[in-house]
Amino acid sequence: MALASLATLAPSQAVAASDEVVDPTTEASVLENARGTNDHVLYWNTALMDLFRHRGGTPGPLSRGGAMMDLAIYDAVNSIRTIGKPYLTKDASAAGQYAALNTAIDYAAYTALKDAFPAYPAASLDAKLQTALAMPNNASATQRERGRLLGIKTAQAIIANRANDGSADATPYVANTAPGHWQPAAGKPAGAPNWGKVKPFALTSGSQFRPGTIGGFSSAEELLKSPQYAEQVNEIKRIGGKNSTARTAEQTQIAHYWANDLDGTYKPVGQQYDHTVVIFRKYRPYGTSYESAKLFAATSVALADAAIAIWDSKYQSDWDVWRPADAIRRAAEVPNPGIVADPTWEPEEQDTAGNSFSPNFPTYVSGHSGVAAAWAGIVRHYFGTDNLSWTGGTDDPLAAGVKRSFTSLSGAAKEKADSRKYIGVHFEWDNQAALTLGYKVSDQVAATLLG
Repeated sequence: MALASLATLAPSQAVAASDEVVDPTTEASVLENARGTNDHVLYWNTALMDLFRHRGGTPGPLSRGGAMMDLAIYDAVNSIRTIGKPYLTKDASAAGQYAALNTAIDYAAYTALKDAFPAYPAASLDAKLQTALAMPNNASATQRERGRLLGIKTAQAIIANRANDGSADATPYVANTAPGHWQPAAGKPAGAPNWGKVKPFALTSGSQFRPGTIGGFSSAEELLKSPQYAEQVNEIKRIGGKNSTARTAEQTQIAHYWANDLDGTYKPVGQQYDHTVVIFRKYRPYGTSYESAKLFAATSVALADAAIAIWDSKYQSDWDVWRPADAIRRAAEVPNPGIVADPTWEPEEQDTAGNSFSPNFPTYVSGHSGVAAAWAGIVRHYFGTDNLSWTGGTDDPLAAGVKRSFTSLSGAAKEKADSRKYIGVHFEWDNQAALTLGYKVSDQVAATLLG
């Protein structure tokens, strides 16, 4: 079943009149406790953001955990009622066991998250499970037990499939110390240098859609001497600096609204989950867990595979060009007549104490941009249109309380990409290559994962 047809996956179910005697095991009855505020898929994808806030770090481990959770949920839901082809497992004995649905979702999510985020406090995760189990549910103890066993089974299959997937690779990063090449910040390890080698969920490899050379140049050395390089550096020097007078107030707001780089926030991938929940609730106000399970499985895999592909580009190619801050401060080390060095320049990106920083991994390609495009592409596949409007929030402390409104998925992705220039940590070519990469990932996920 193509993702584009998901909008018609679960037709509206008739709701029994209040004076009728309703069999609590029928699908229509069960779905009244599996939609809207009682949709357990939405509950767990909202709870997931707390695990992101606790874990912090780069997007790879976060999105891997999200994909594990949503795929475990998907296979459990798909065992009860077919909503597509299974990802790994389909328990035939669960077919038609509608009353087991919510409990199966709960234990699939809980079991997968416990494995993917072992450092998250067990008591906190247990509390999330108990909250989910206390939500309205007409199931008997026997039906709940069936759901528990099904959810654990599908989660364990996902966990086994991800064992030895490369996510634990701790091979040290060896930097190229020549001017023009990216190096980790002093005293800090490079951010997830081996993540591009992690086994993807739907792609054939992290390098499947690896971008070509920057600007078509044959070598980084030729690139650094070029007028095009000078143009890109000078753009960020002008609009991305902490003391920029060229950046507008709205551009500054956009910069921080999309950042979520600081640990303690739900991070850039968490913002995509947040906005997906908002969009689903708006456009599927009567949608059920059958619909949300497929949307979030596809979305999570697109985000996870995008992170792998982006990190492949960052670390597994020779195009480890330095971030704008070094390009501007140390411009004299790579003589280019179009750039005047400014040793005091700082990016707008900063912590709550006002200290400027750049993310501690190579610039090409942009993680924010690639993740945004993968998200926009897969949500577009699901709903069959790019033209969705919504208003969403942010976790970034420098944009506290800010909400922004959007009229299209691609427009939001482009704004997120532009934000990385306004905040002074990426060049335009980082963003353009990442947007292209992210959309390719979303198309691959849509065509091969659940189609």
